[in-house]
Amino acid sequence: MSARPVSFLLVAVLLVPGAALAAHGKAGLWSSTTTMTMPGVPPQSHSATYCMTPAQVNSEAPMGGNPDCTYLNAHVSGQTYTADMVCKGQFNATGHFTSTYSGDSQYTATITINTGDMTMTNTVEGKWLKADCAGATQ
Repeated sequence: MSARPVSFLLVAVLLVPGAALAAHGKAGLWSSTTTMTMPGVPPQSHSATYCMTPAQVNSEAPMGGNPDCTYLNAHVSGQTYTADMVCKGQFNATGHFTSTYSGDSQYTATITINTGDMTMTNTVEGKWLKADCAGATQ
């Protein structure tokens, strides 16, 4: 696979909710590192920082995400959020999303996406950095 499609897929995947279960985090600056793995391509990682507002913290809805994707069968159990997703538009795919918080300042997520031609898995590790959002890159 060429670098261009891989880069496109990485960008598309990064639009998946980063702080999936906002109500279990806390407001402020967060960092996340996403690592994408797929057959025949070396793993690729991307790190970013983002702001989570008090309104996002108090919401049960996933934050971020690709507007072309619909989340179905969403379920919350304790500190874990799971959902299936269907993406239509520029990026047609199906997948499954799981995010688990460890307290209110750290989470891990796994996103499996099937485009029909390939399946890719993304792991995300996120952690709270500080109460103010200065320095957010997204």
